[in-house]
Amino acid sequence: MSWMLRLRRWIIFFICFPLSLLLYRSTLAGPLSLQEAVEKALEKSPAVSAHRKMLEASIAKQQAAFSGFLPKVGFRESYLRSDQPVASFGNLLNQGRFTAQDFDLDRLNDPDSLENFQTKFSVQQPLFTGGKVQNQYRMANREKEAARWDVEGALAEIGFQTIQAYWGFSLAGESVSVAQMAVATAQESLRQIELLHAEGTVVRSDLLSAKVRLADFQDTLVRARGKARLAETALKILVGEGPDGRWEVSSLVPPGSEEIPGLDSASLFDVAKRKRPDYISLRSRAEAAAAGVRAARGNFLPQFGVEASYEWNAPRFSEGLEGSYLLGVGLDWSLFEGLRDRASLKEARSNDEAARYRLRSHEDRIRLEVEEAVIAVQTNQESLQVTQERVAHAEENLRIVQQRYREGLTTVVGLEQAELALSSSRFQKLQAIHDLRISLAKLRWVTGELVQSLPLLSCSPFPAPAALPPRTQPGAE
Repeated sequence: MSWMLRLRRWIIFFICFPLSLLLYRSTLAGPLSLQEAVEKALEKSPAVSAHRKMLEASIAKQQAAFSGFLPKVGFRESYLRSDQPVASFGNLLNQGRFTAQDFDLDRLNDPDSLENFQTKFSVQQPLFTGGKVQNQYRMANREKEAARWDVEGALAEIGFQTIQAYWGFSLAGESVSVAQMAVATAQESLRQIELLHAEGTVVRSDLLSAKVRLADFQDTLVRARGKARLAETALKILVGEGPDGRWEVSSLVPPGSEEIPGLDSASLFDVAKRKRPDYISLRSRAEAAAAGVRAARGNFLPQFGVEASYEWNAPRFSEGLEGSYLLGVGLDWSLFEGLRDRASLKEARSNDEAARYRLRSHEDRIRLEVEEAVIAVQTNQESLQVTQERVAHAEENLRIVQQRYREGLTTVVGLEQAELALSSSRFQKLQAIHDLRISLAKLRWVTGELVQSLPLLSCSPFPAPAALPPRTQPGAE
């Protein structure tokens, strides 16, 4: 029995262990690429959903405007009881029950009460409306196109916000790593100074200064962790929670040459005018406003249409029905409406001019935004090159200063300055890479090419964990 029990335990172990390992691995957050982050943000964004609902409303409005081209078909069922002479006379005729006796003057002037059930179908078809229906449909169509581009604009805006949050989280995570490196360097310097102090080769003030410097770096680490938690929250708001509540994002590496577009401002401005969703949306609304002017002019023109109807009349419901039809052609021309039509035309013209002015103003704004984005990319490229050289110089400088301090050829002040310069250089390098990444994304955004360029903006496939390290007390670093 004992070997059976052991066999059962081994079977349970070999079955449960792989399952538990699989479940554990499934709870780990996989690396989140930039493109995946943007896709998740666009999928869950309430702002994008709101614009999509507005697009649905615009489509419904366009369908309502199209109904002006279609005939209006009506049905009416009515009941009437009256002893009015005209009503009684007409209902008798409609029911087909009028006789010679009904010409009697007493019966004409004082008829008995008469009941009439009427069933009626009618059709009305406008043939000419002075251009009102056509231009109202053009307005609705242009407004629908504007709403569609508003959705594209919302997608681009949320995409840019996600890129900012993504690289912000990456920057915050790597800033924590740089701060930890600075703390480790300060701790090693403190250890060496403690040894030198024990040997009597350095004064106590050097030892105290090293402890103060370590505390400063530990404070920087604490603040970096706080910024990392905030950056993580910002990313989670946009893309949602990770599988285990956290995300792992790509490391901040300098963009490759293929990620840097041409930086000719004039060419990029032309691209922006062709592709910017907000500009195309404004242009569509300007076209809608122009159609509104033409629709308002239609108020001064006659309207022409046809009408047809067929009705059944009977003294009892569904009994003794008598049918008749009506065909007609009508022209309606409003000659005076208390200046309302003139005021409507004036309003439409003002809206048209305002839309054209807004479009011109937006062009100027786009021109400035493109120029600003180009300058930002160029500036950040140069800044990154400078900071990369600065980090290399700072690392070599610290190595030399540490050697000189151990040999008693420099003071602790020089050592502090070298450590601080290296830590600052590393932070500035990370910031320069981050700023270049963001400026490249903004250049794509202001030229209307952000969403299409997402595969290009996703950097290397080698992710660096940006999850927050476990909290420790500063003194335990």
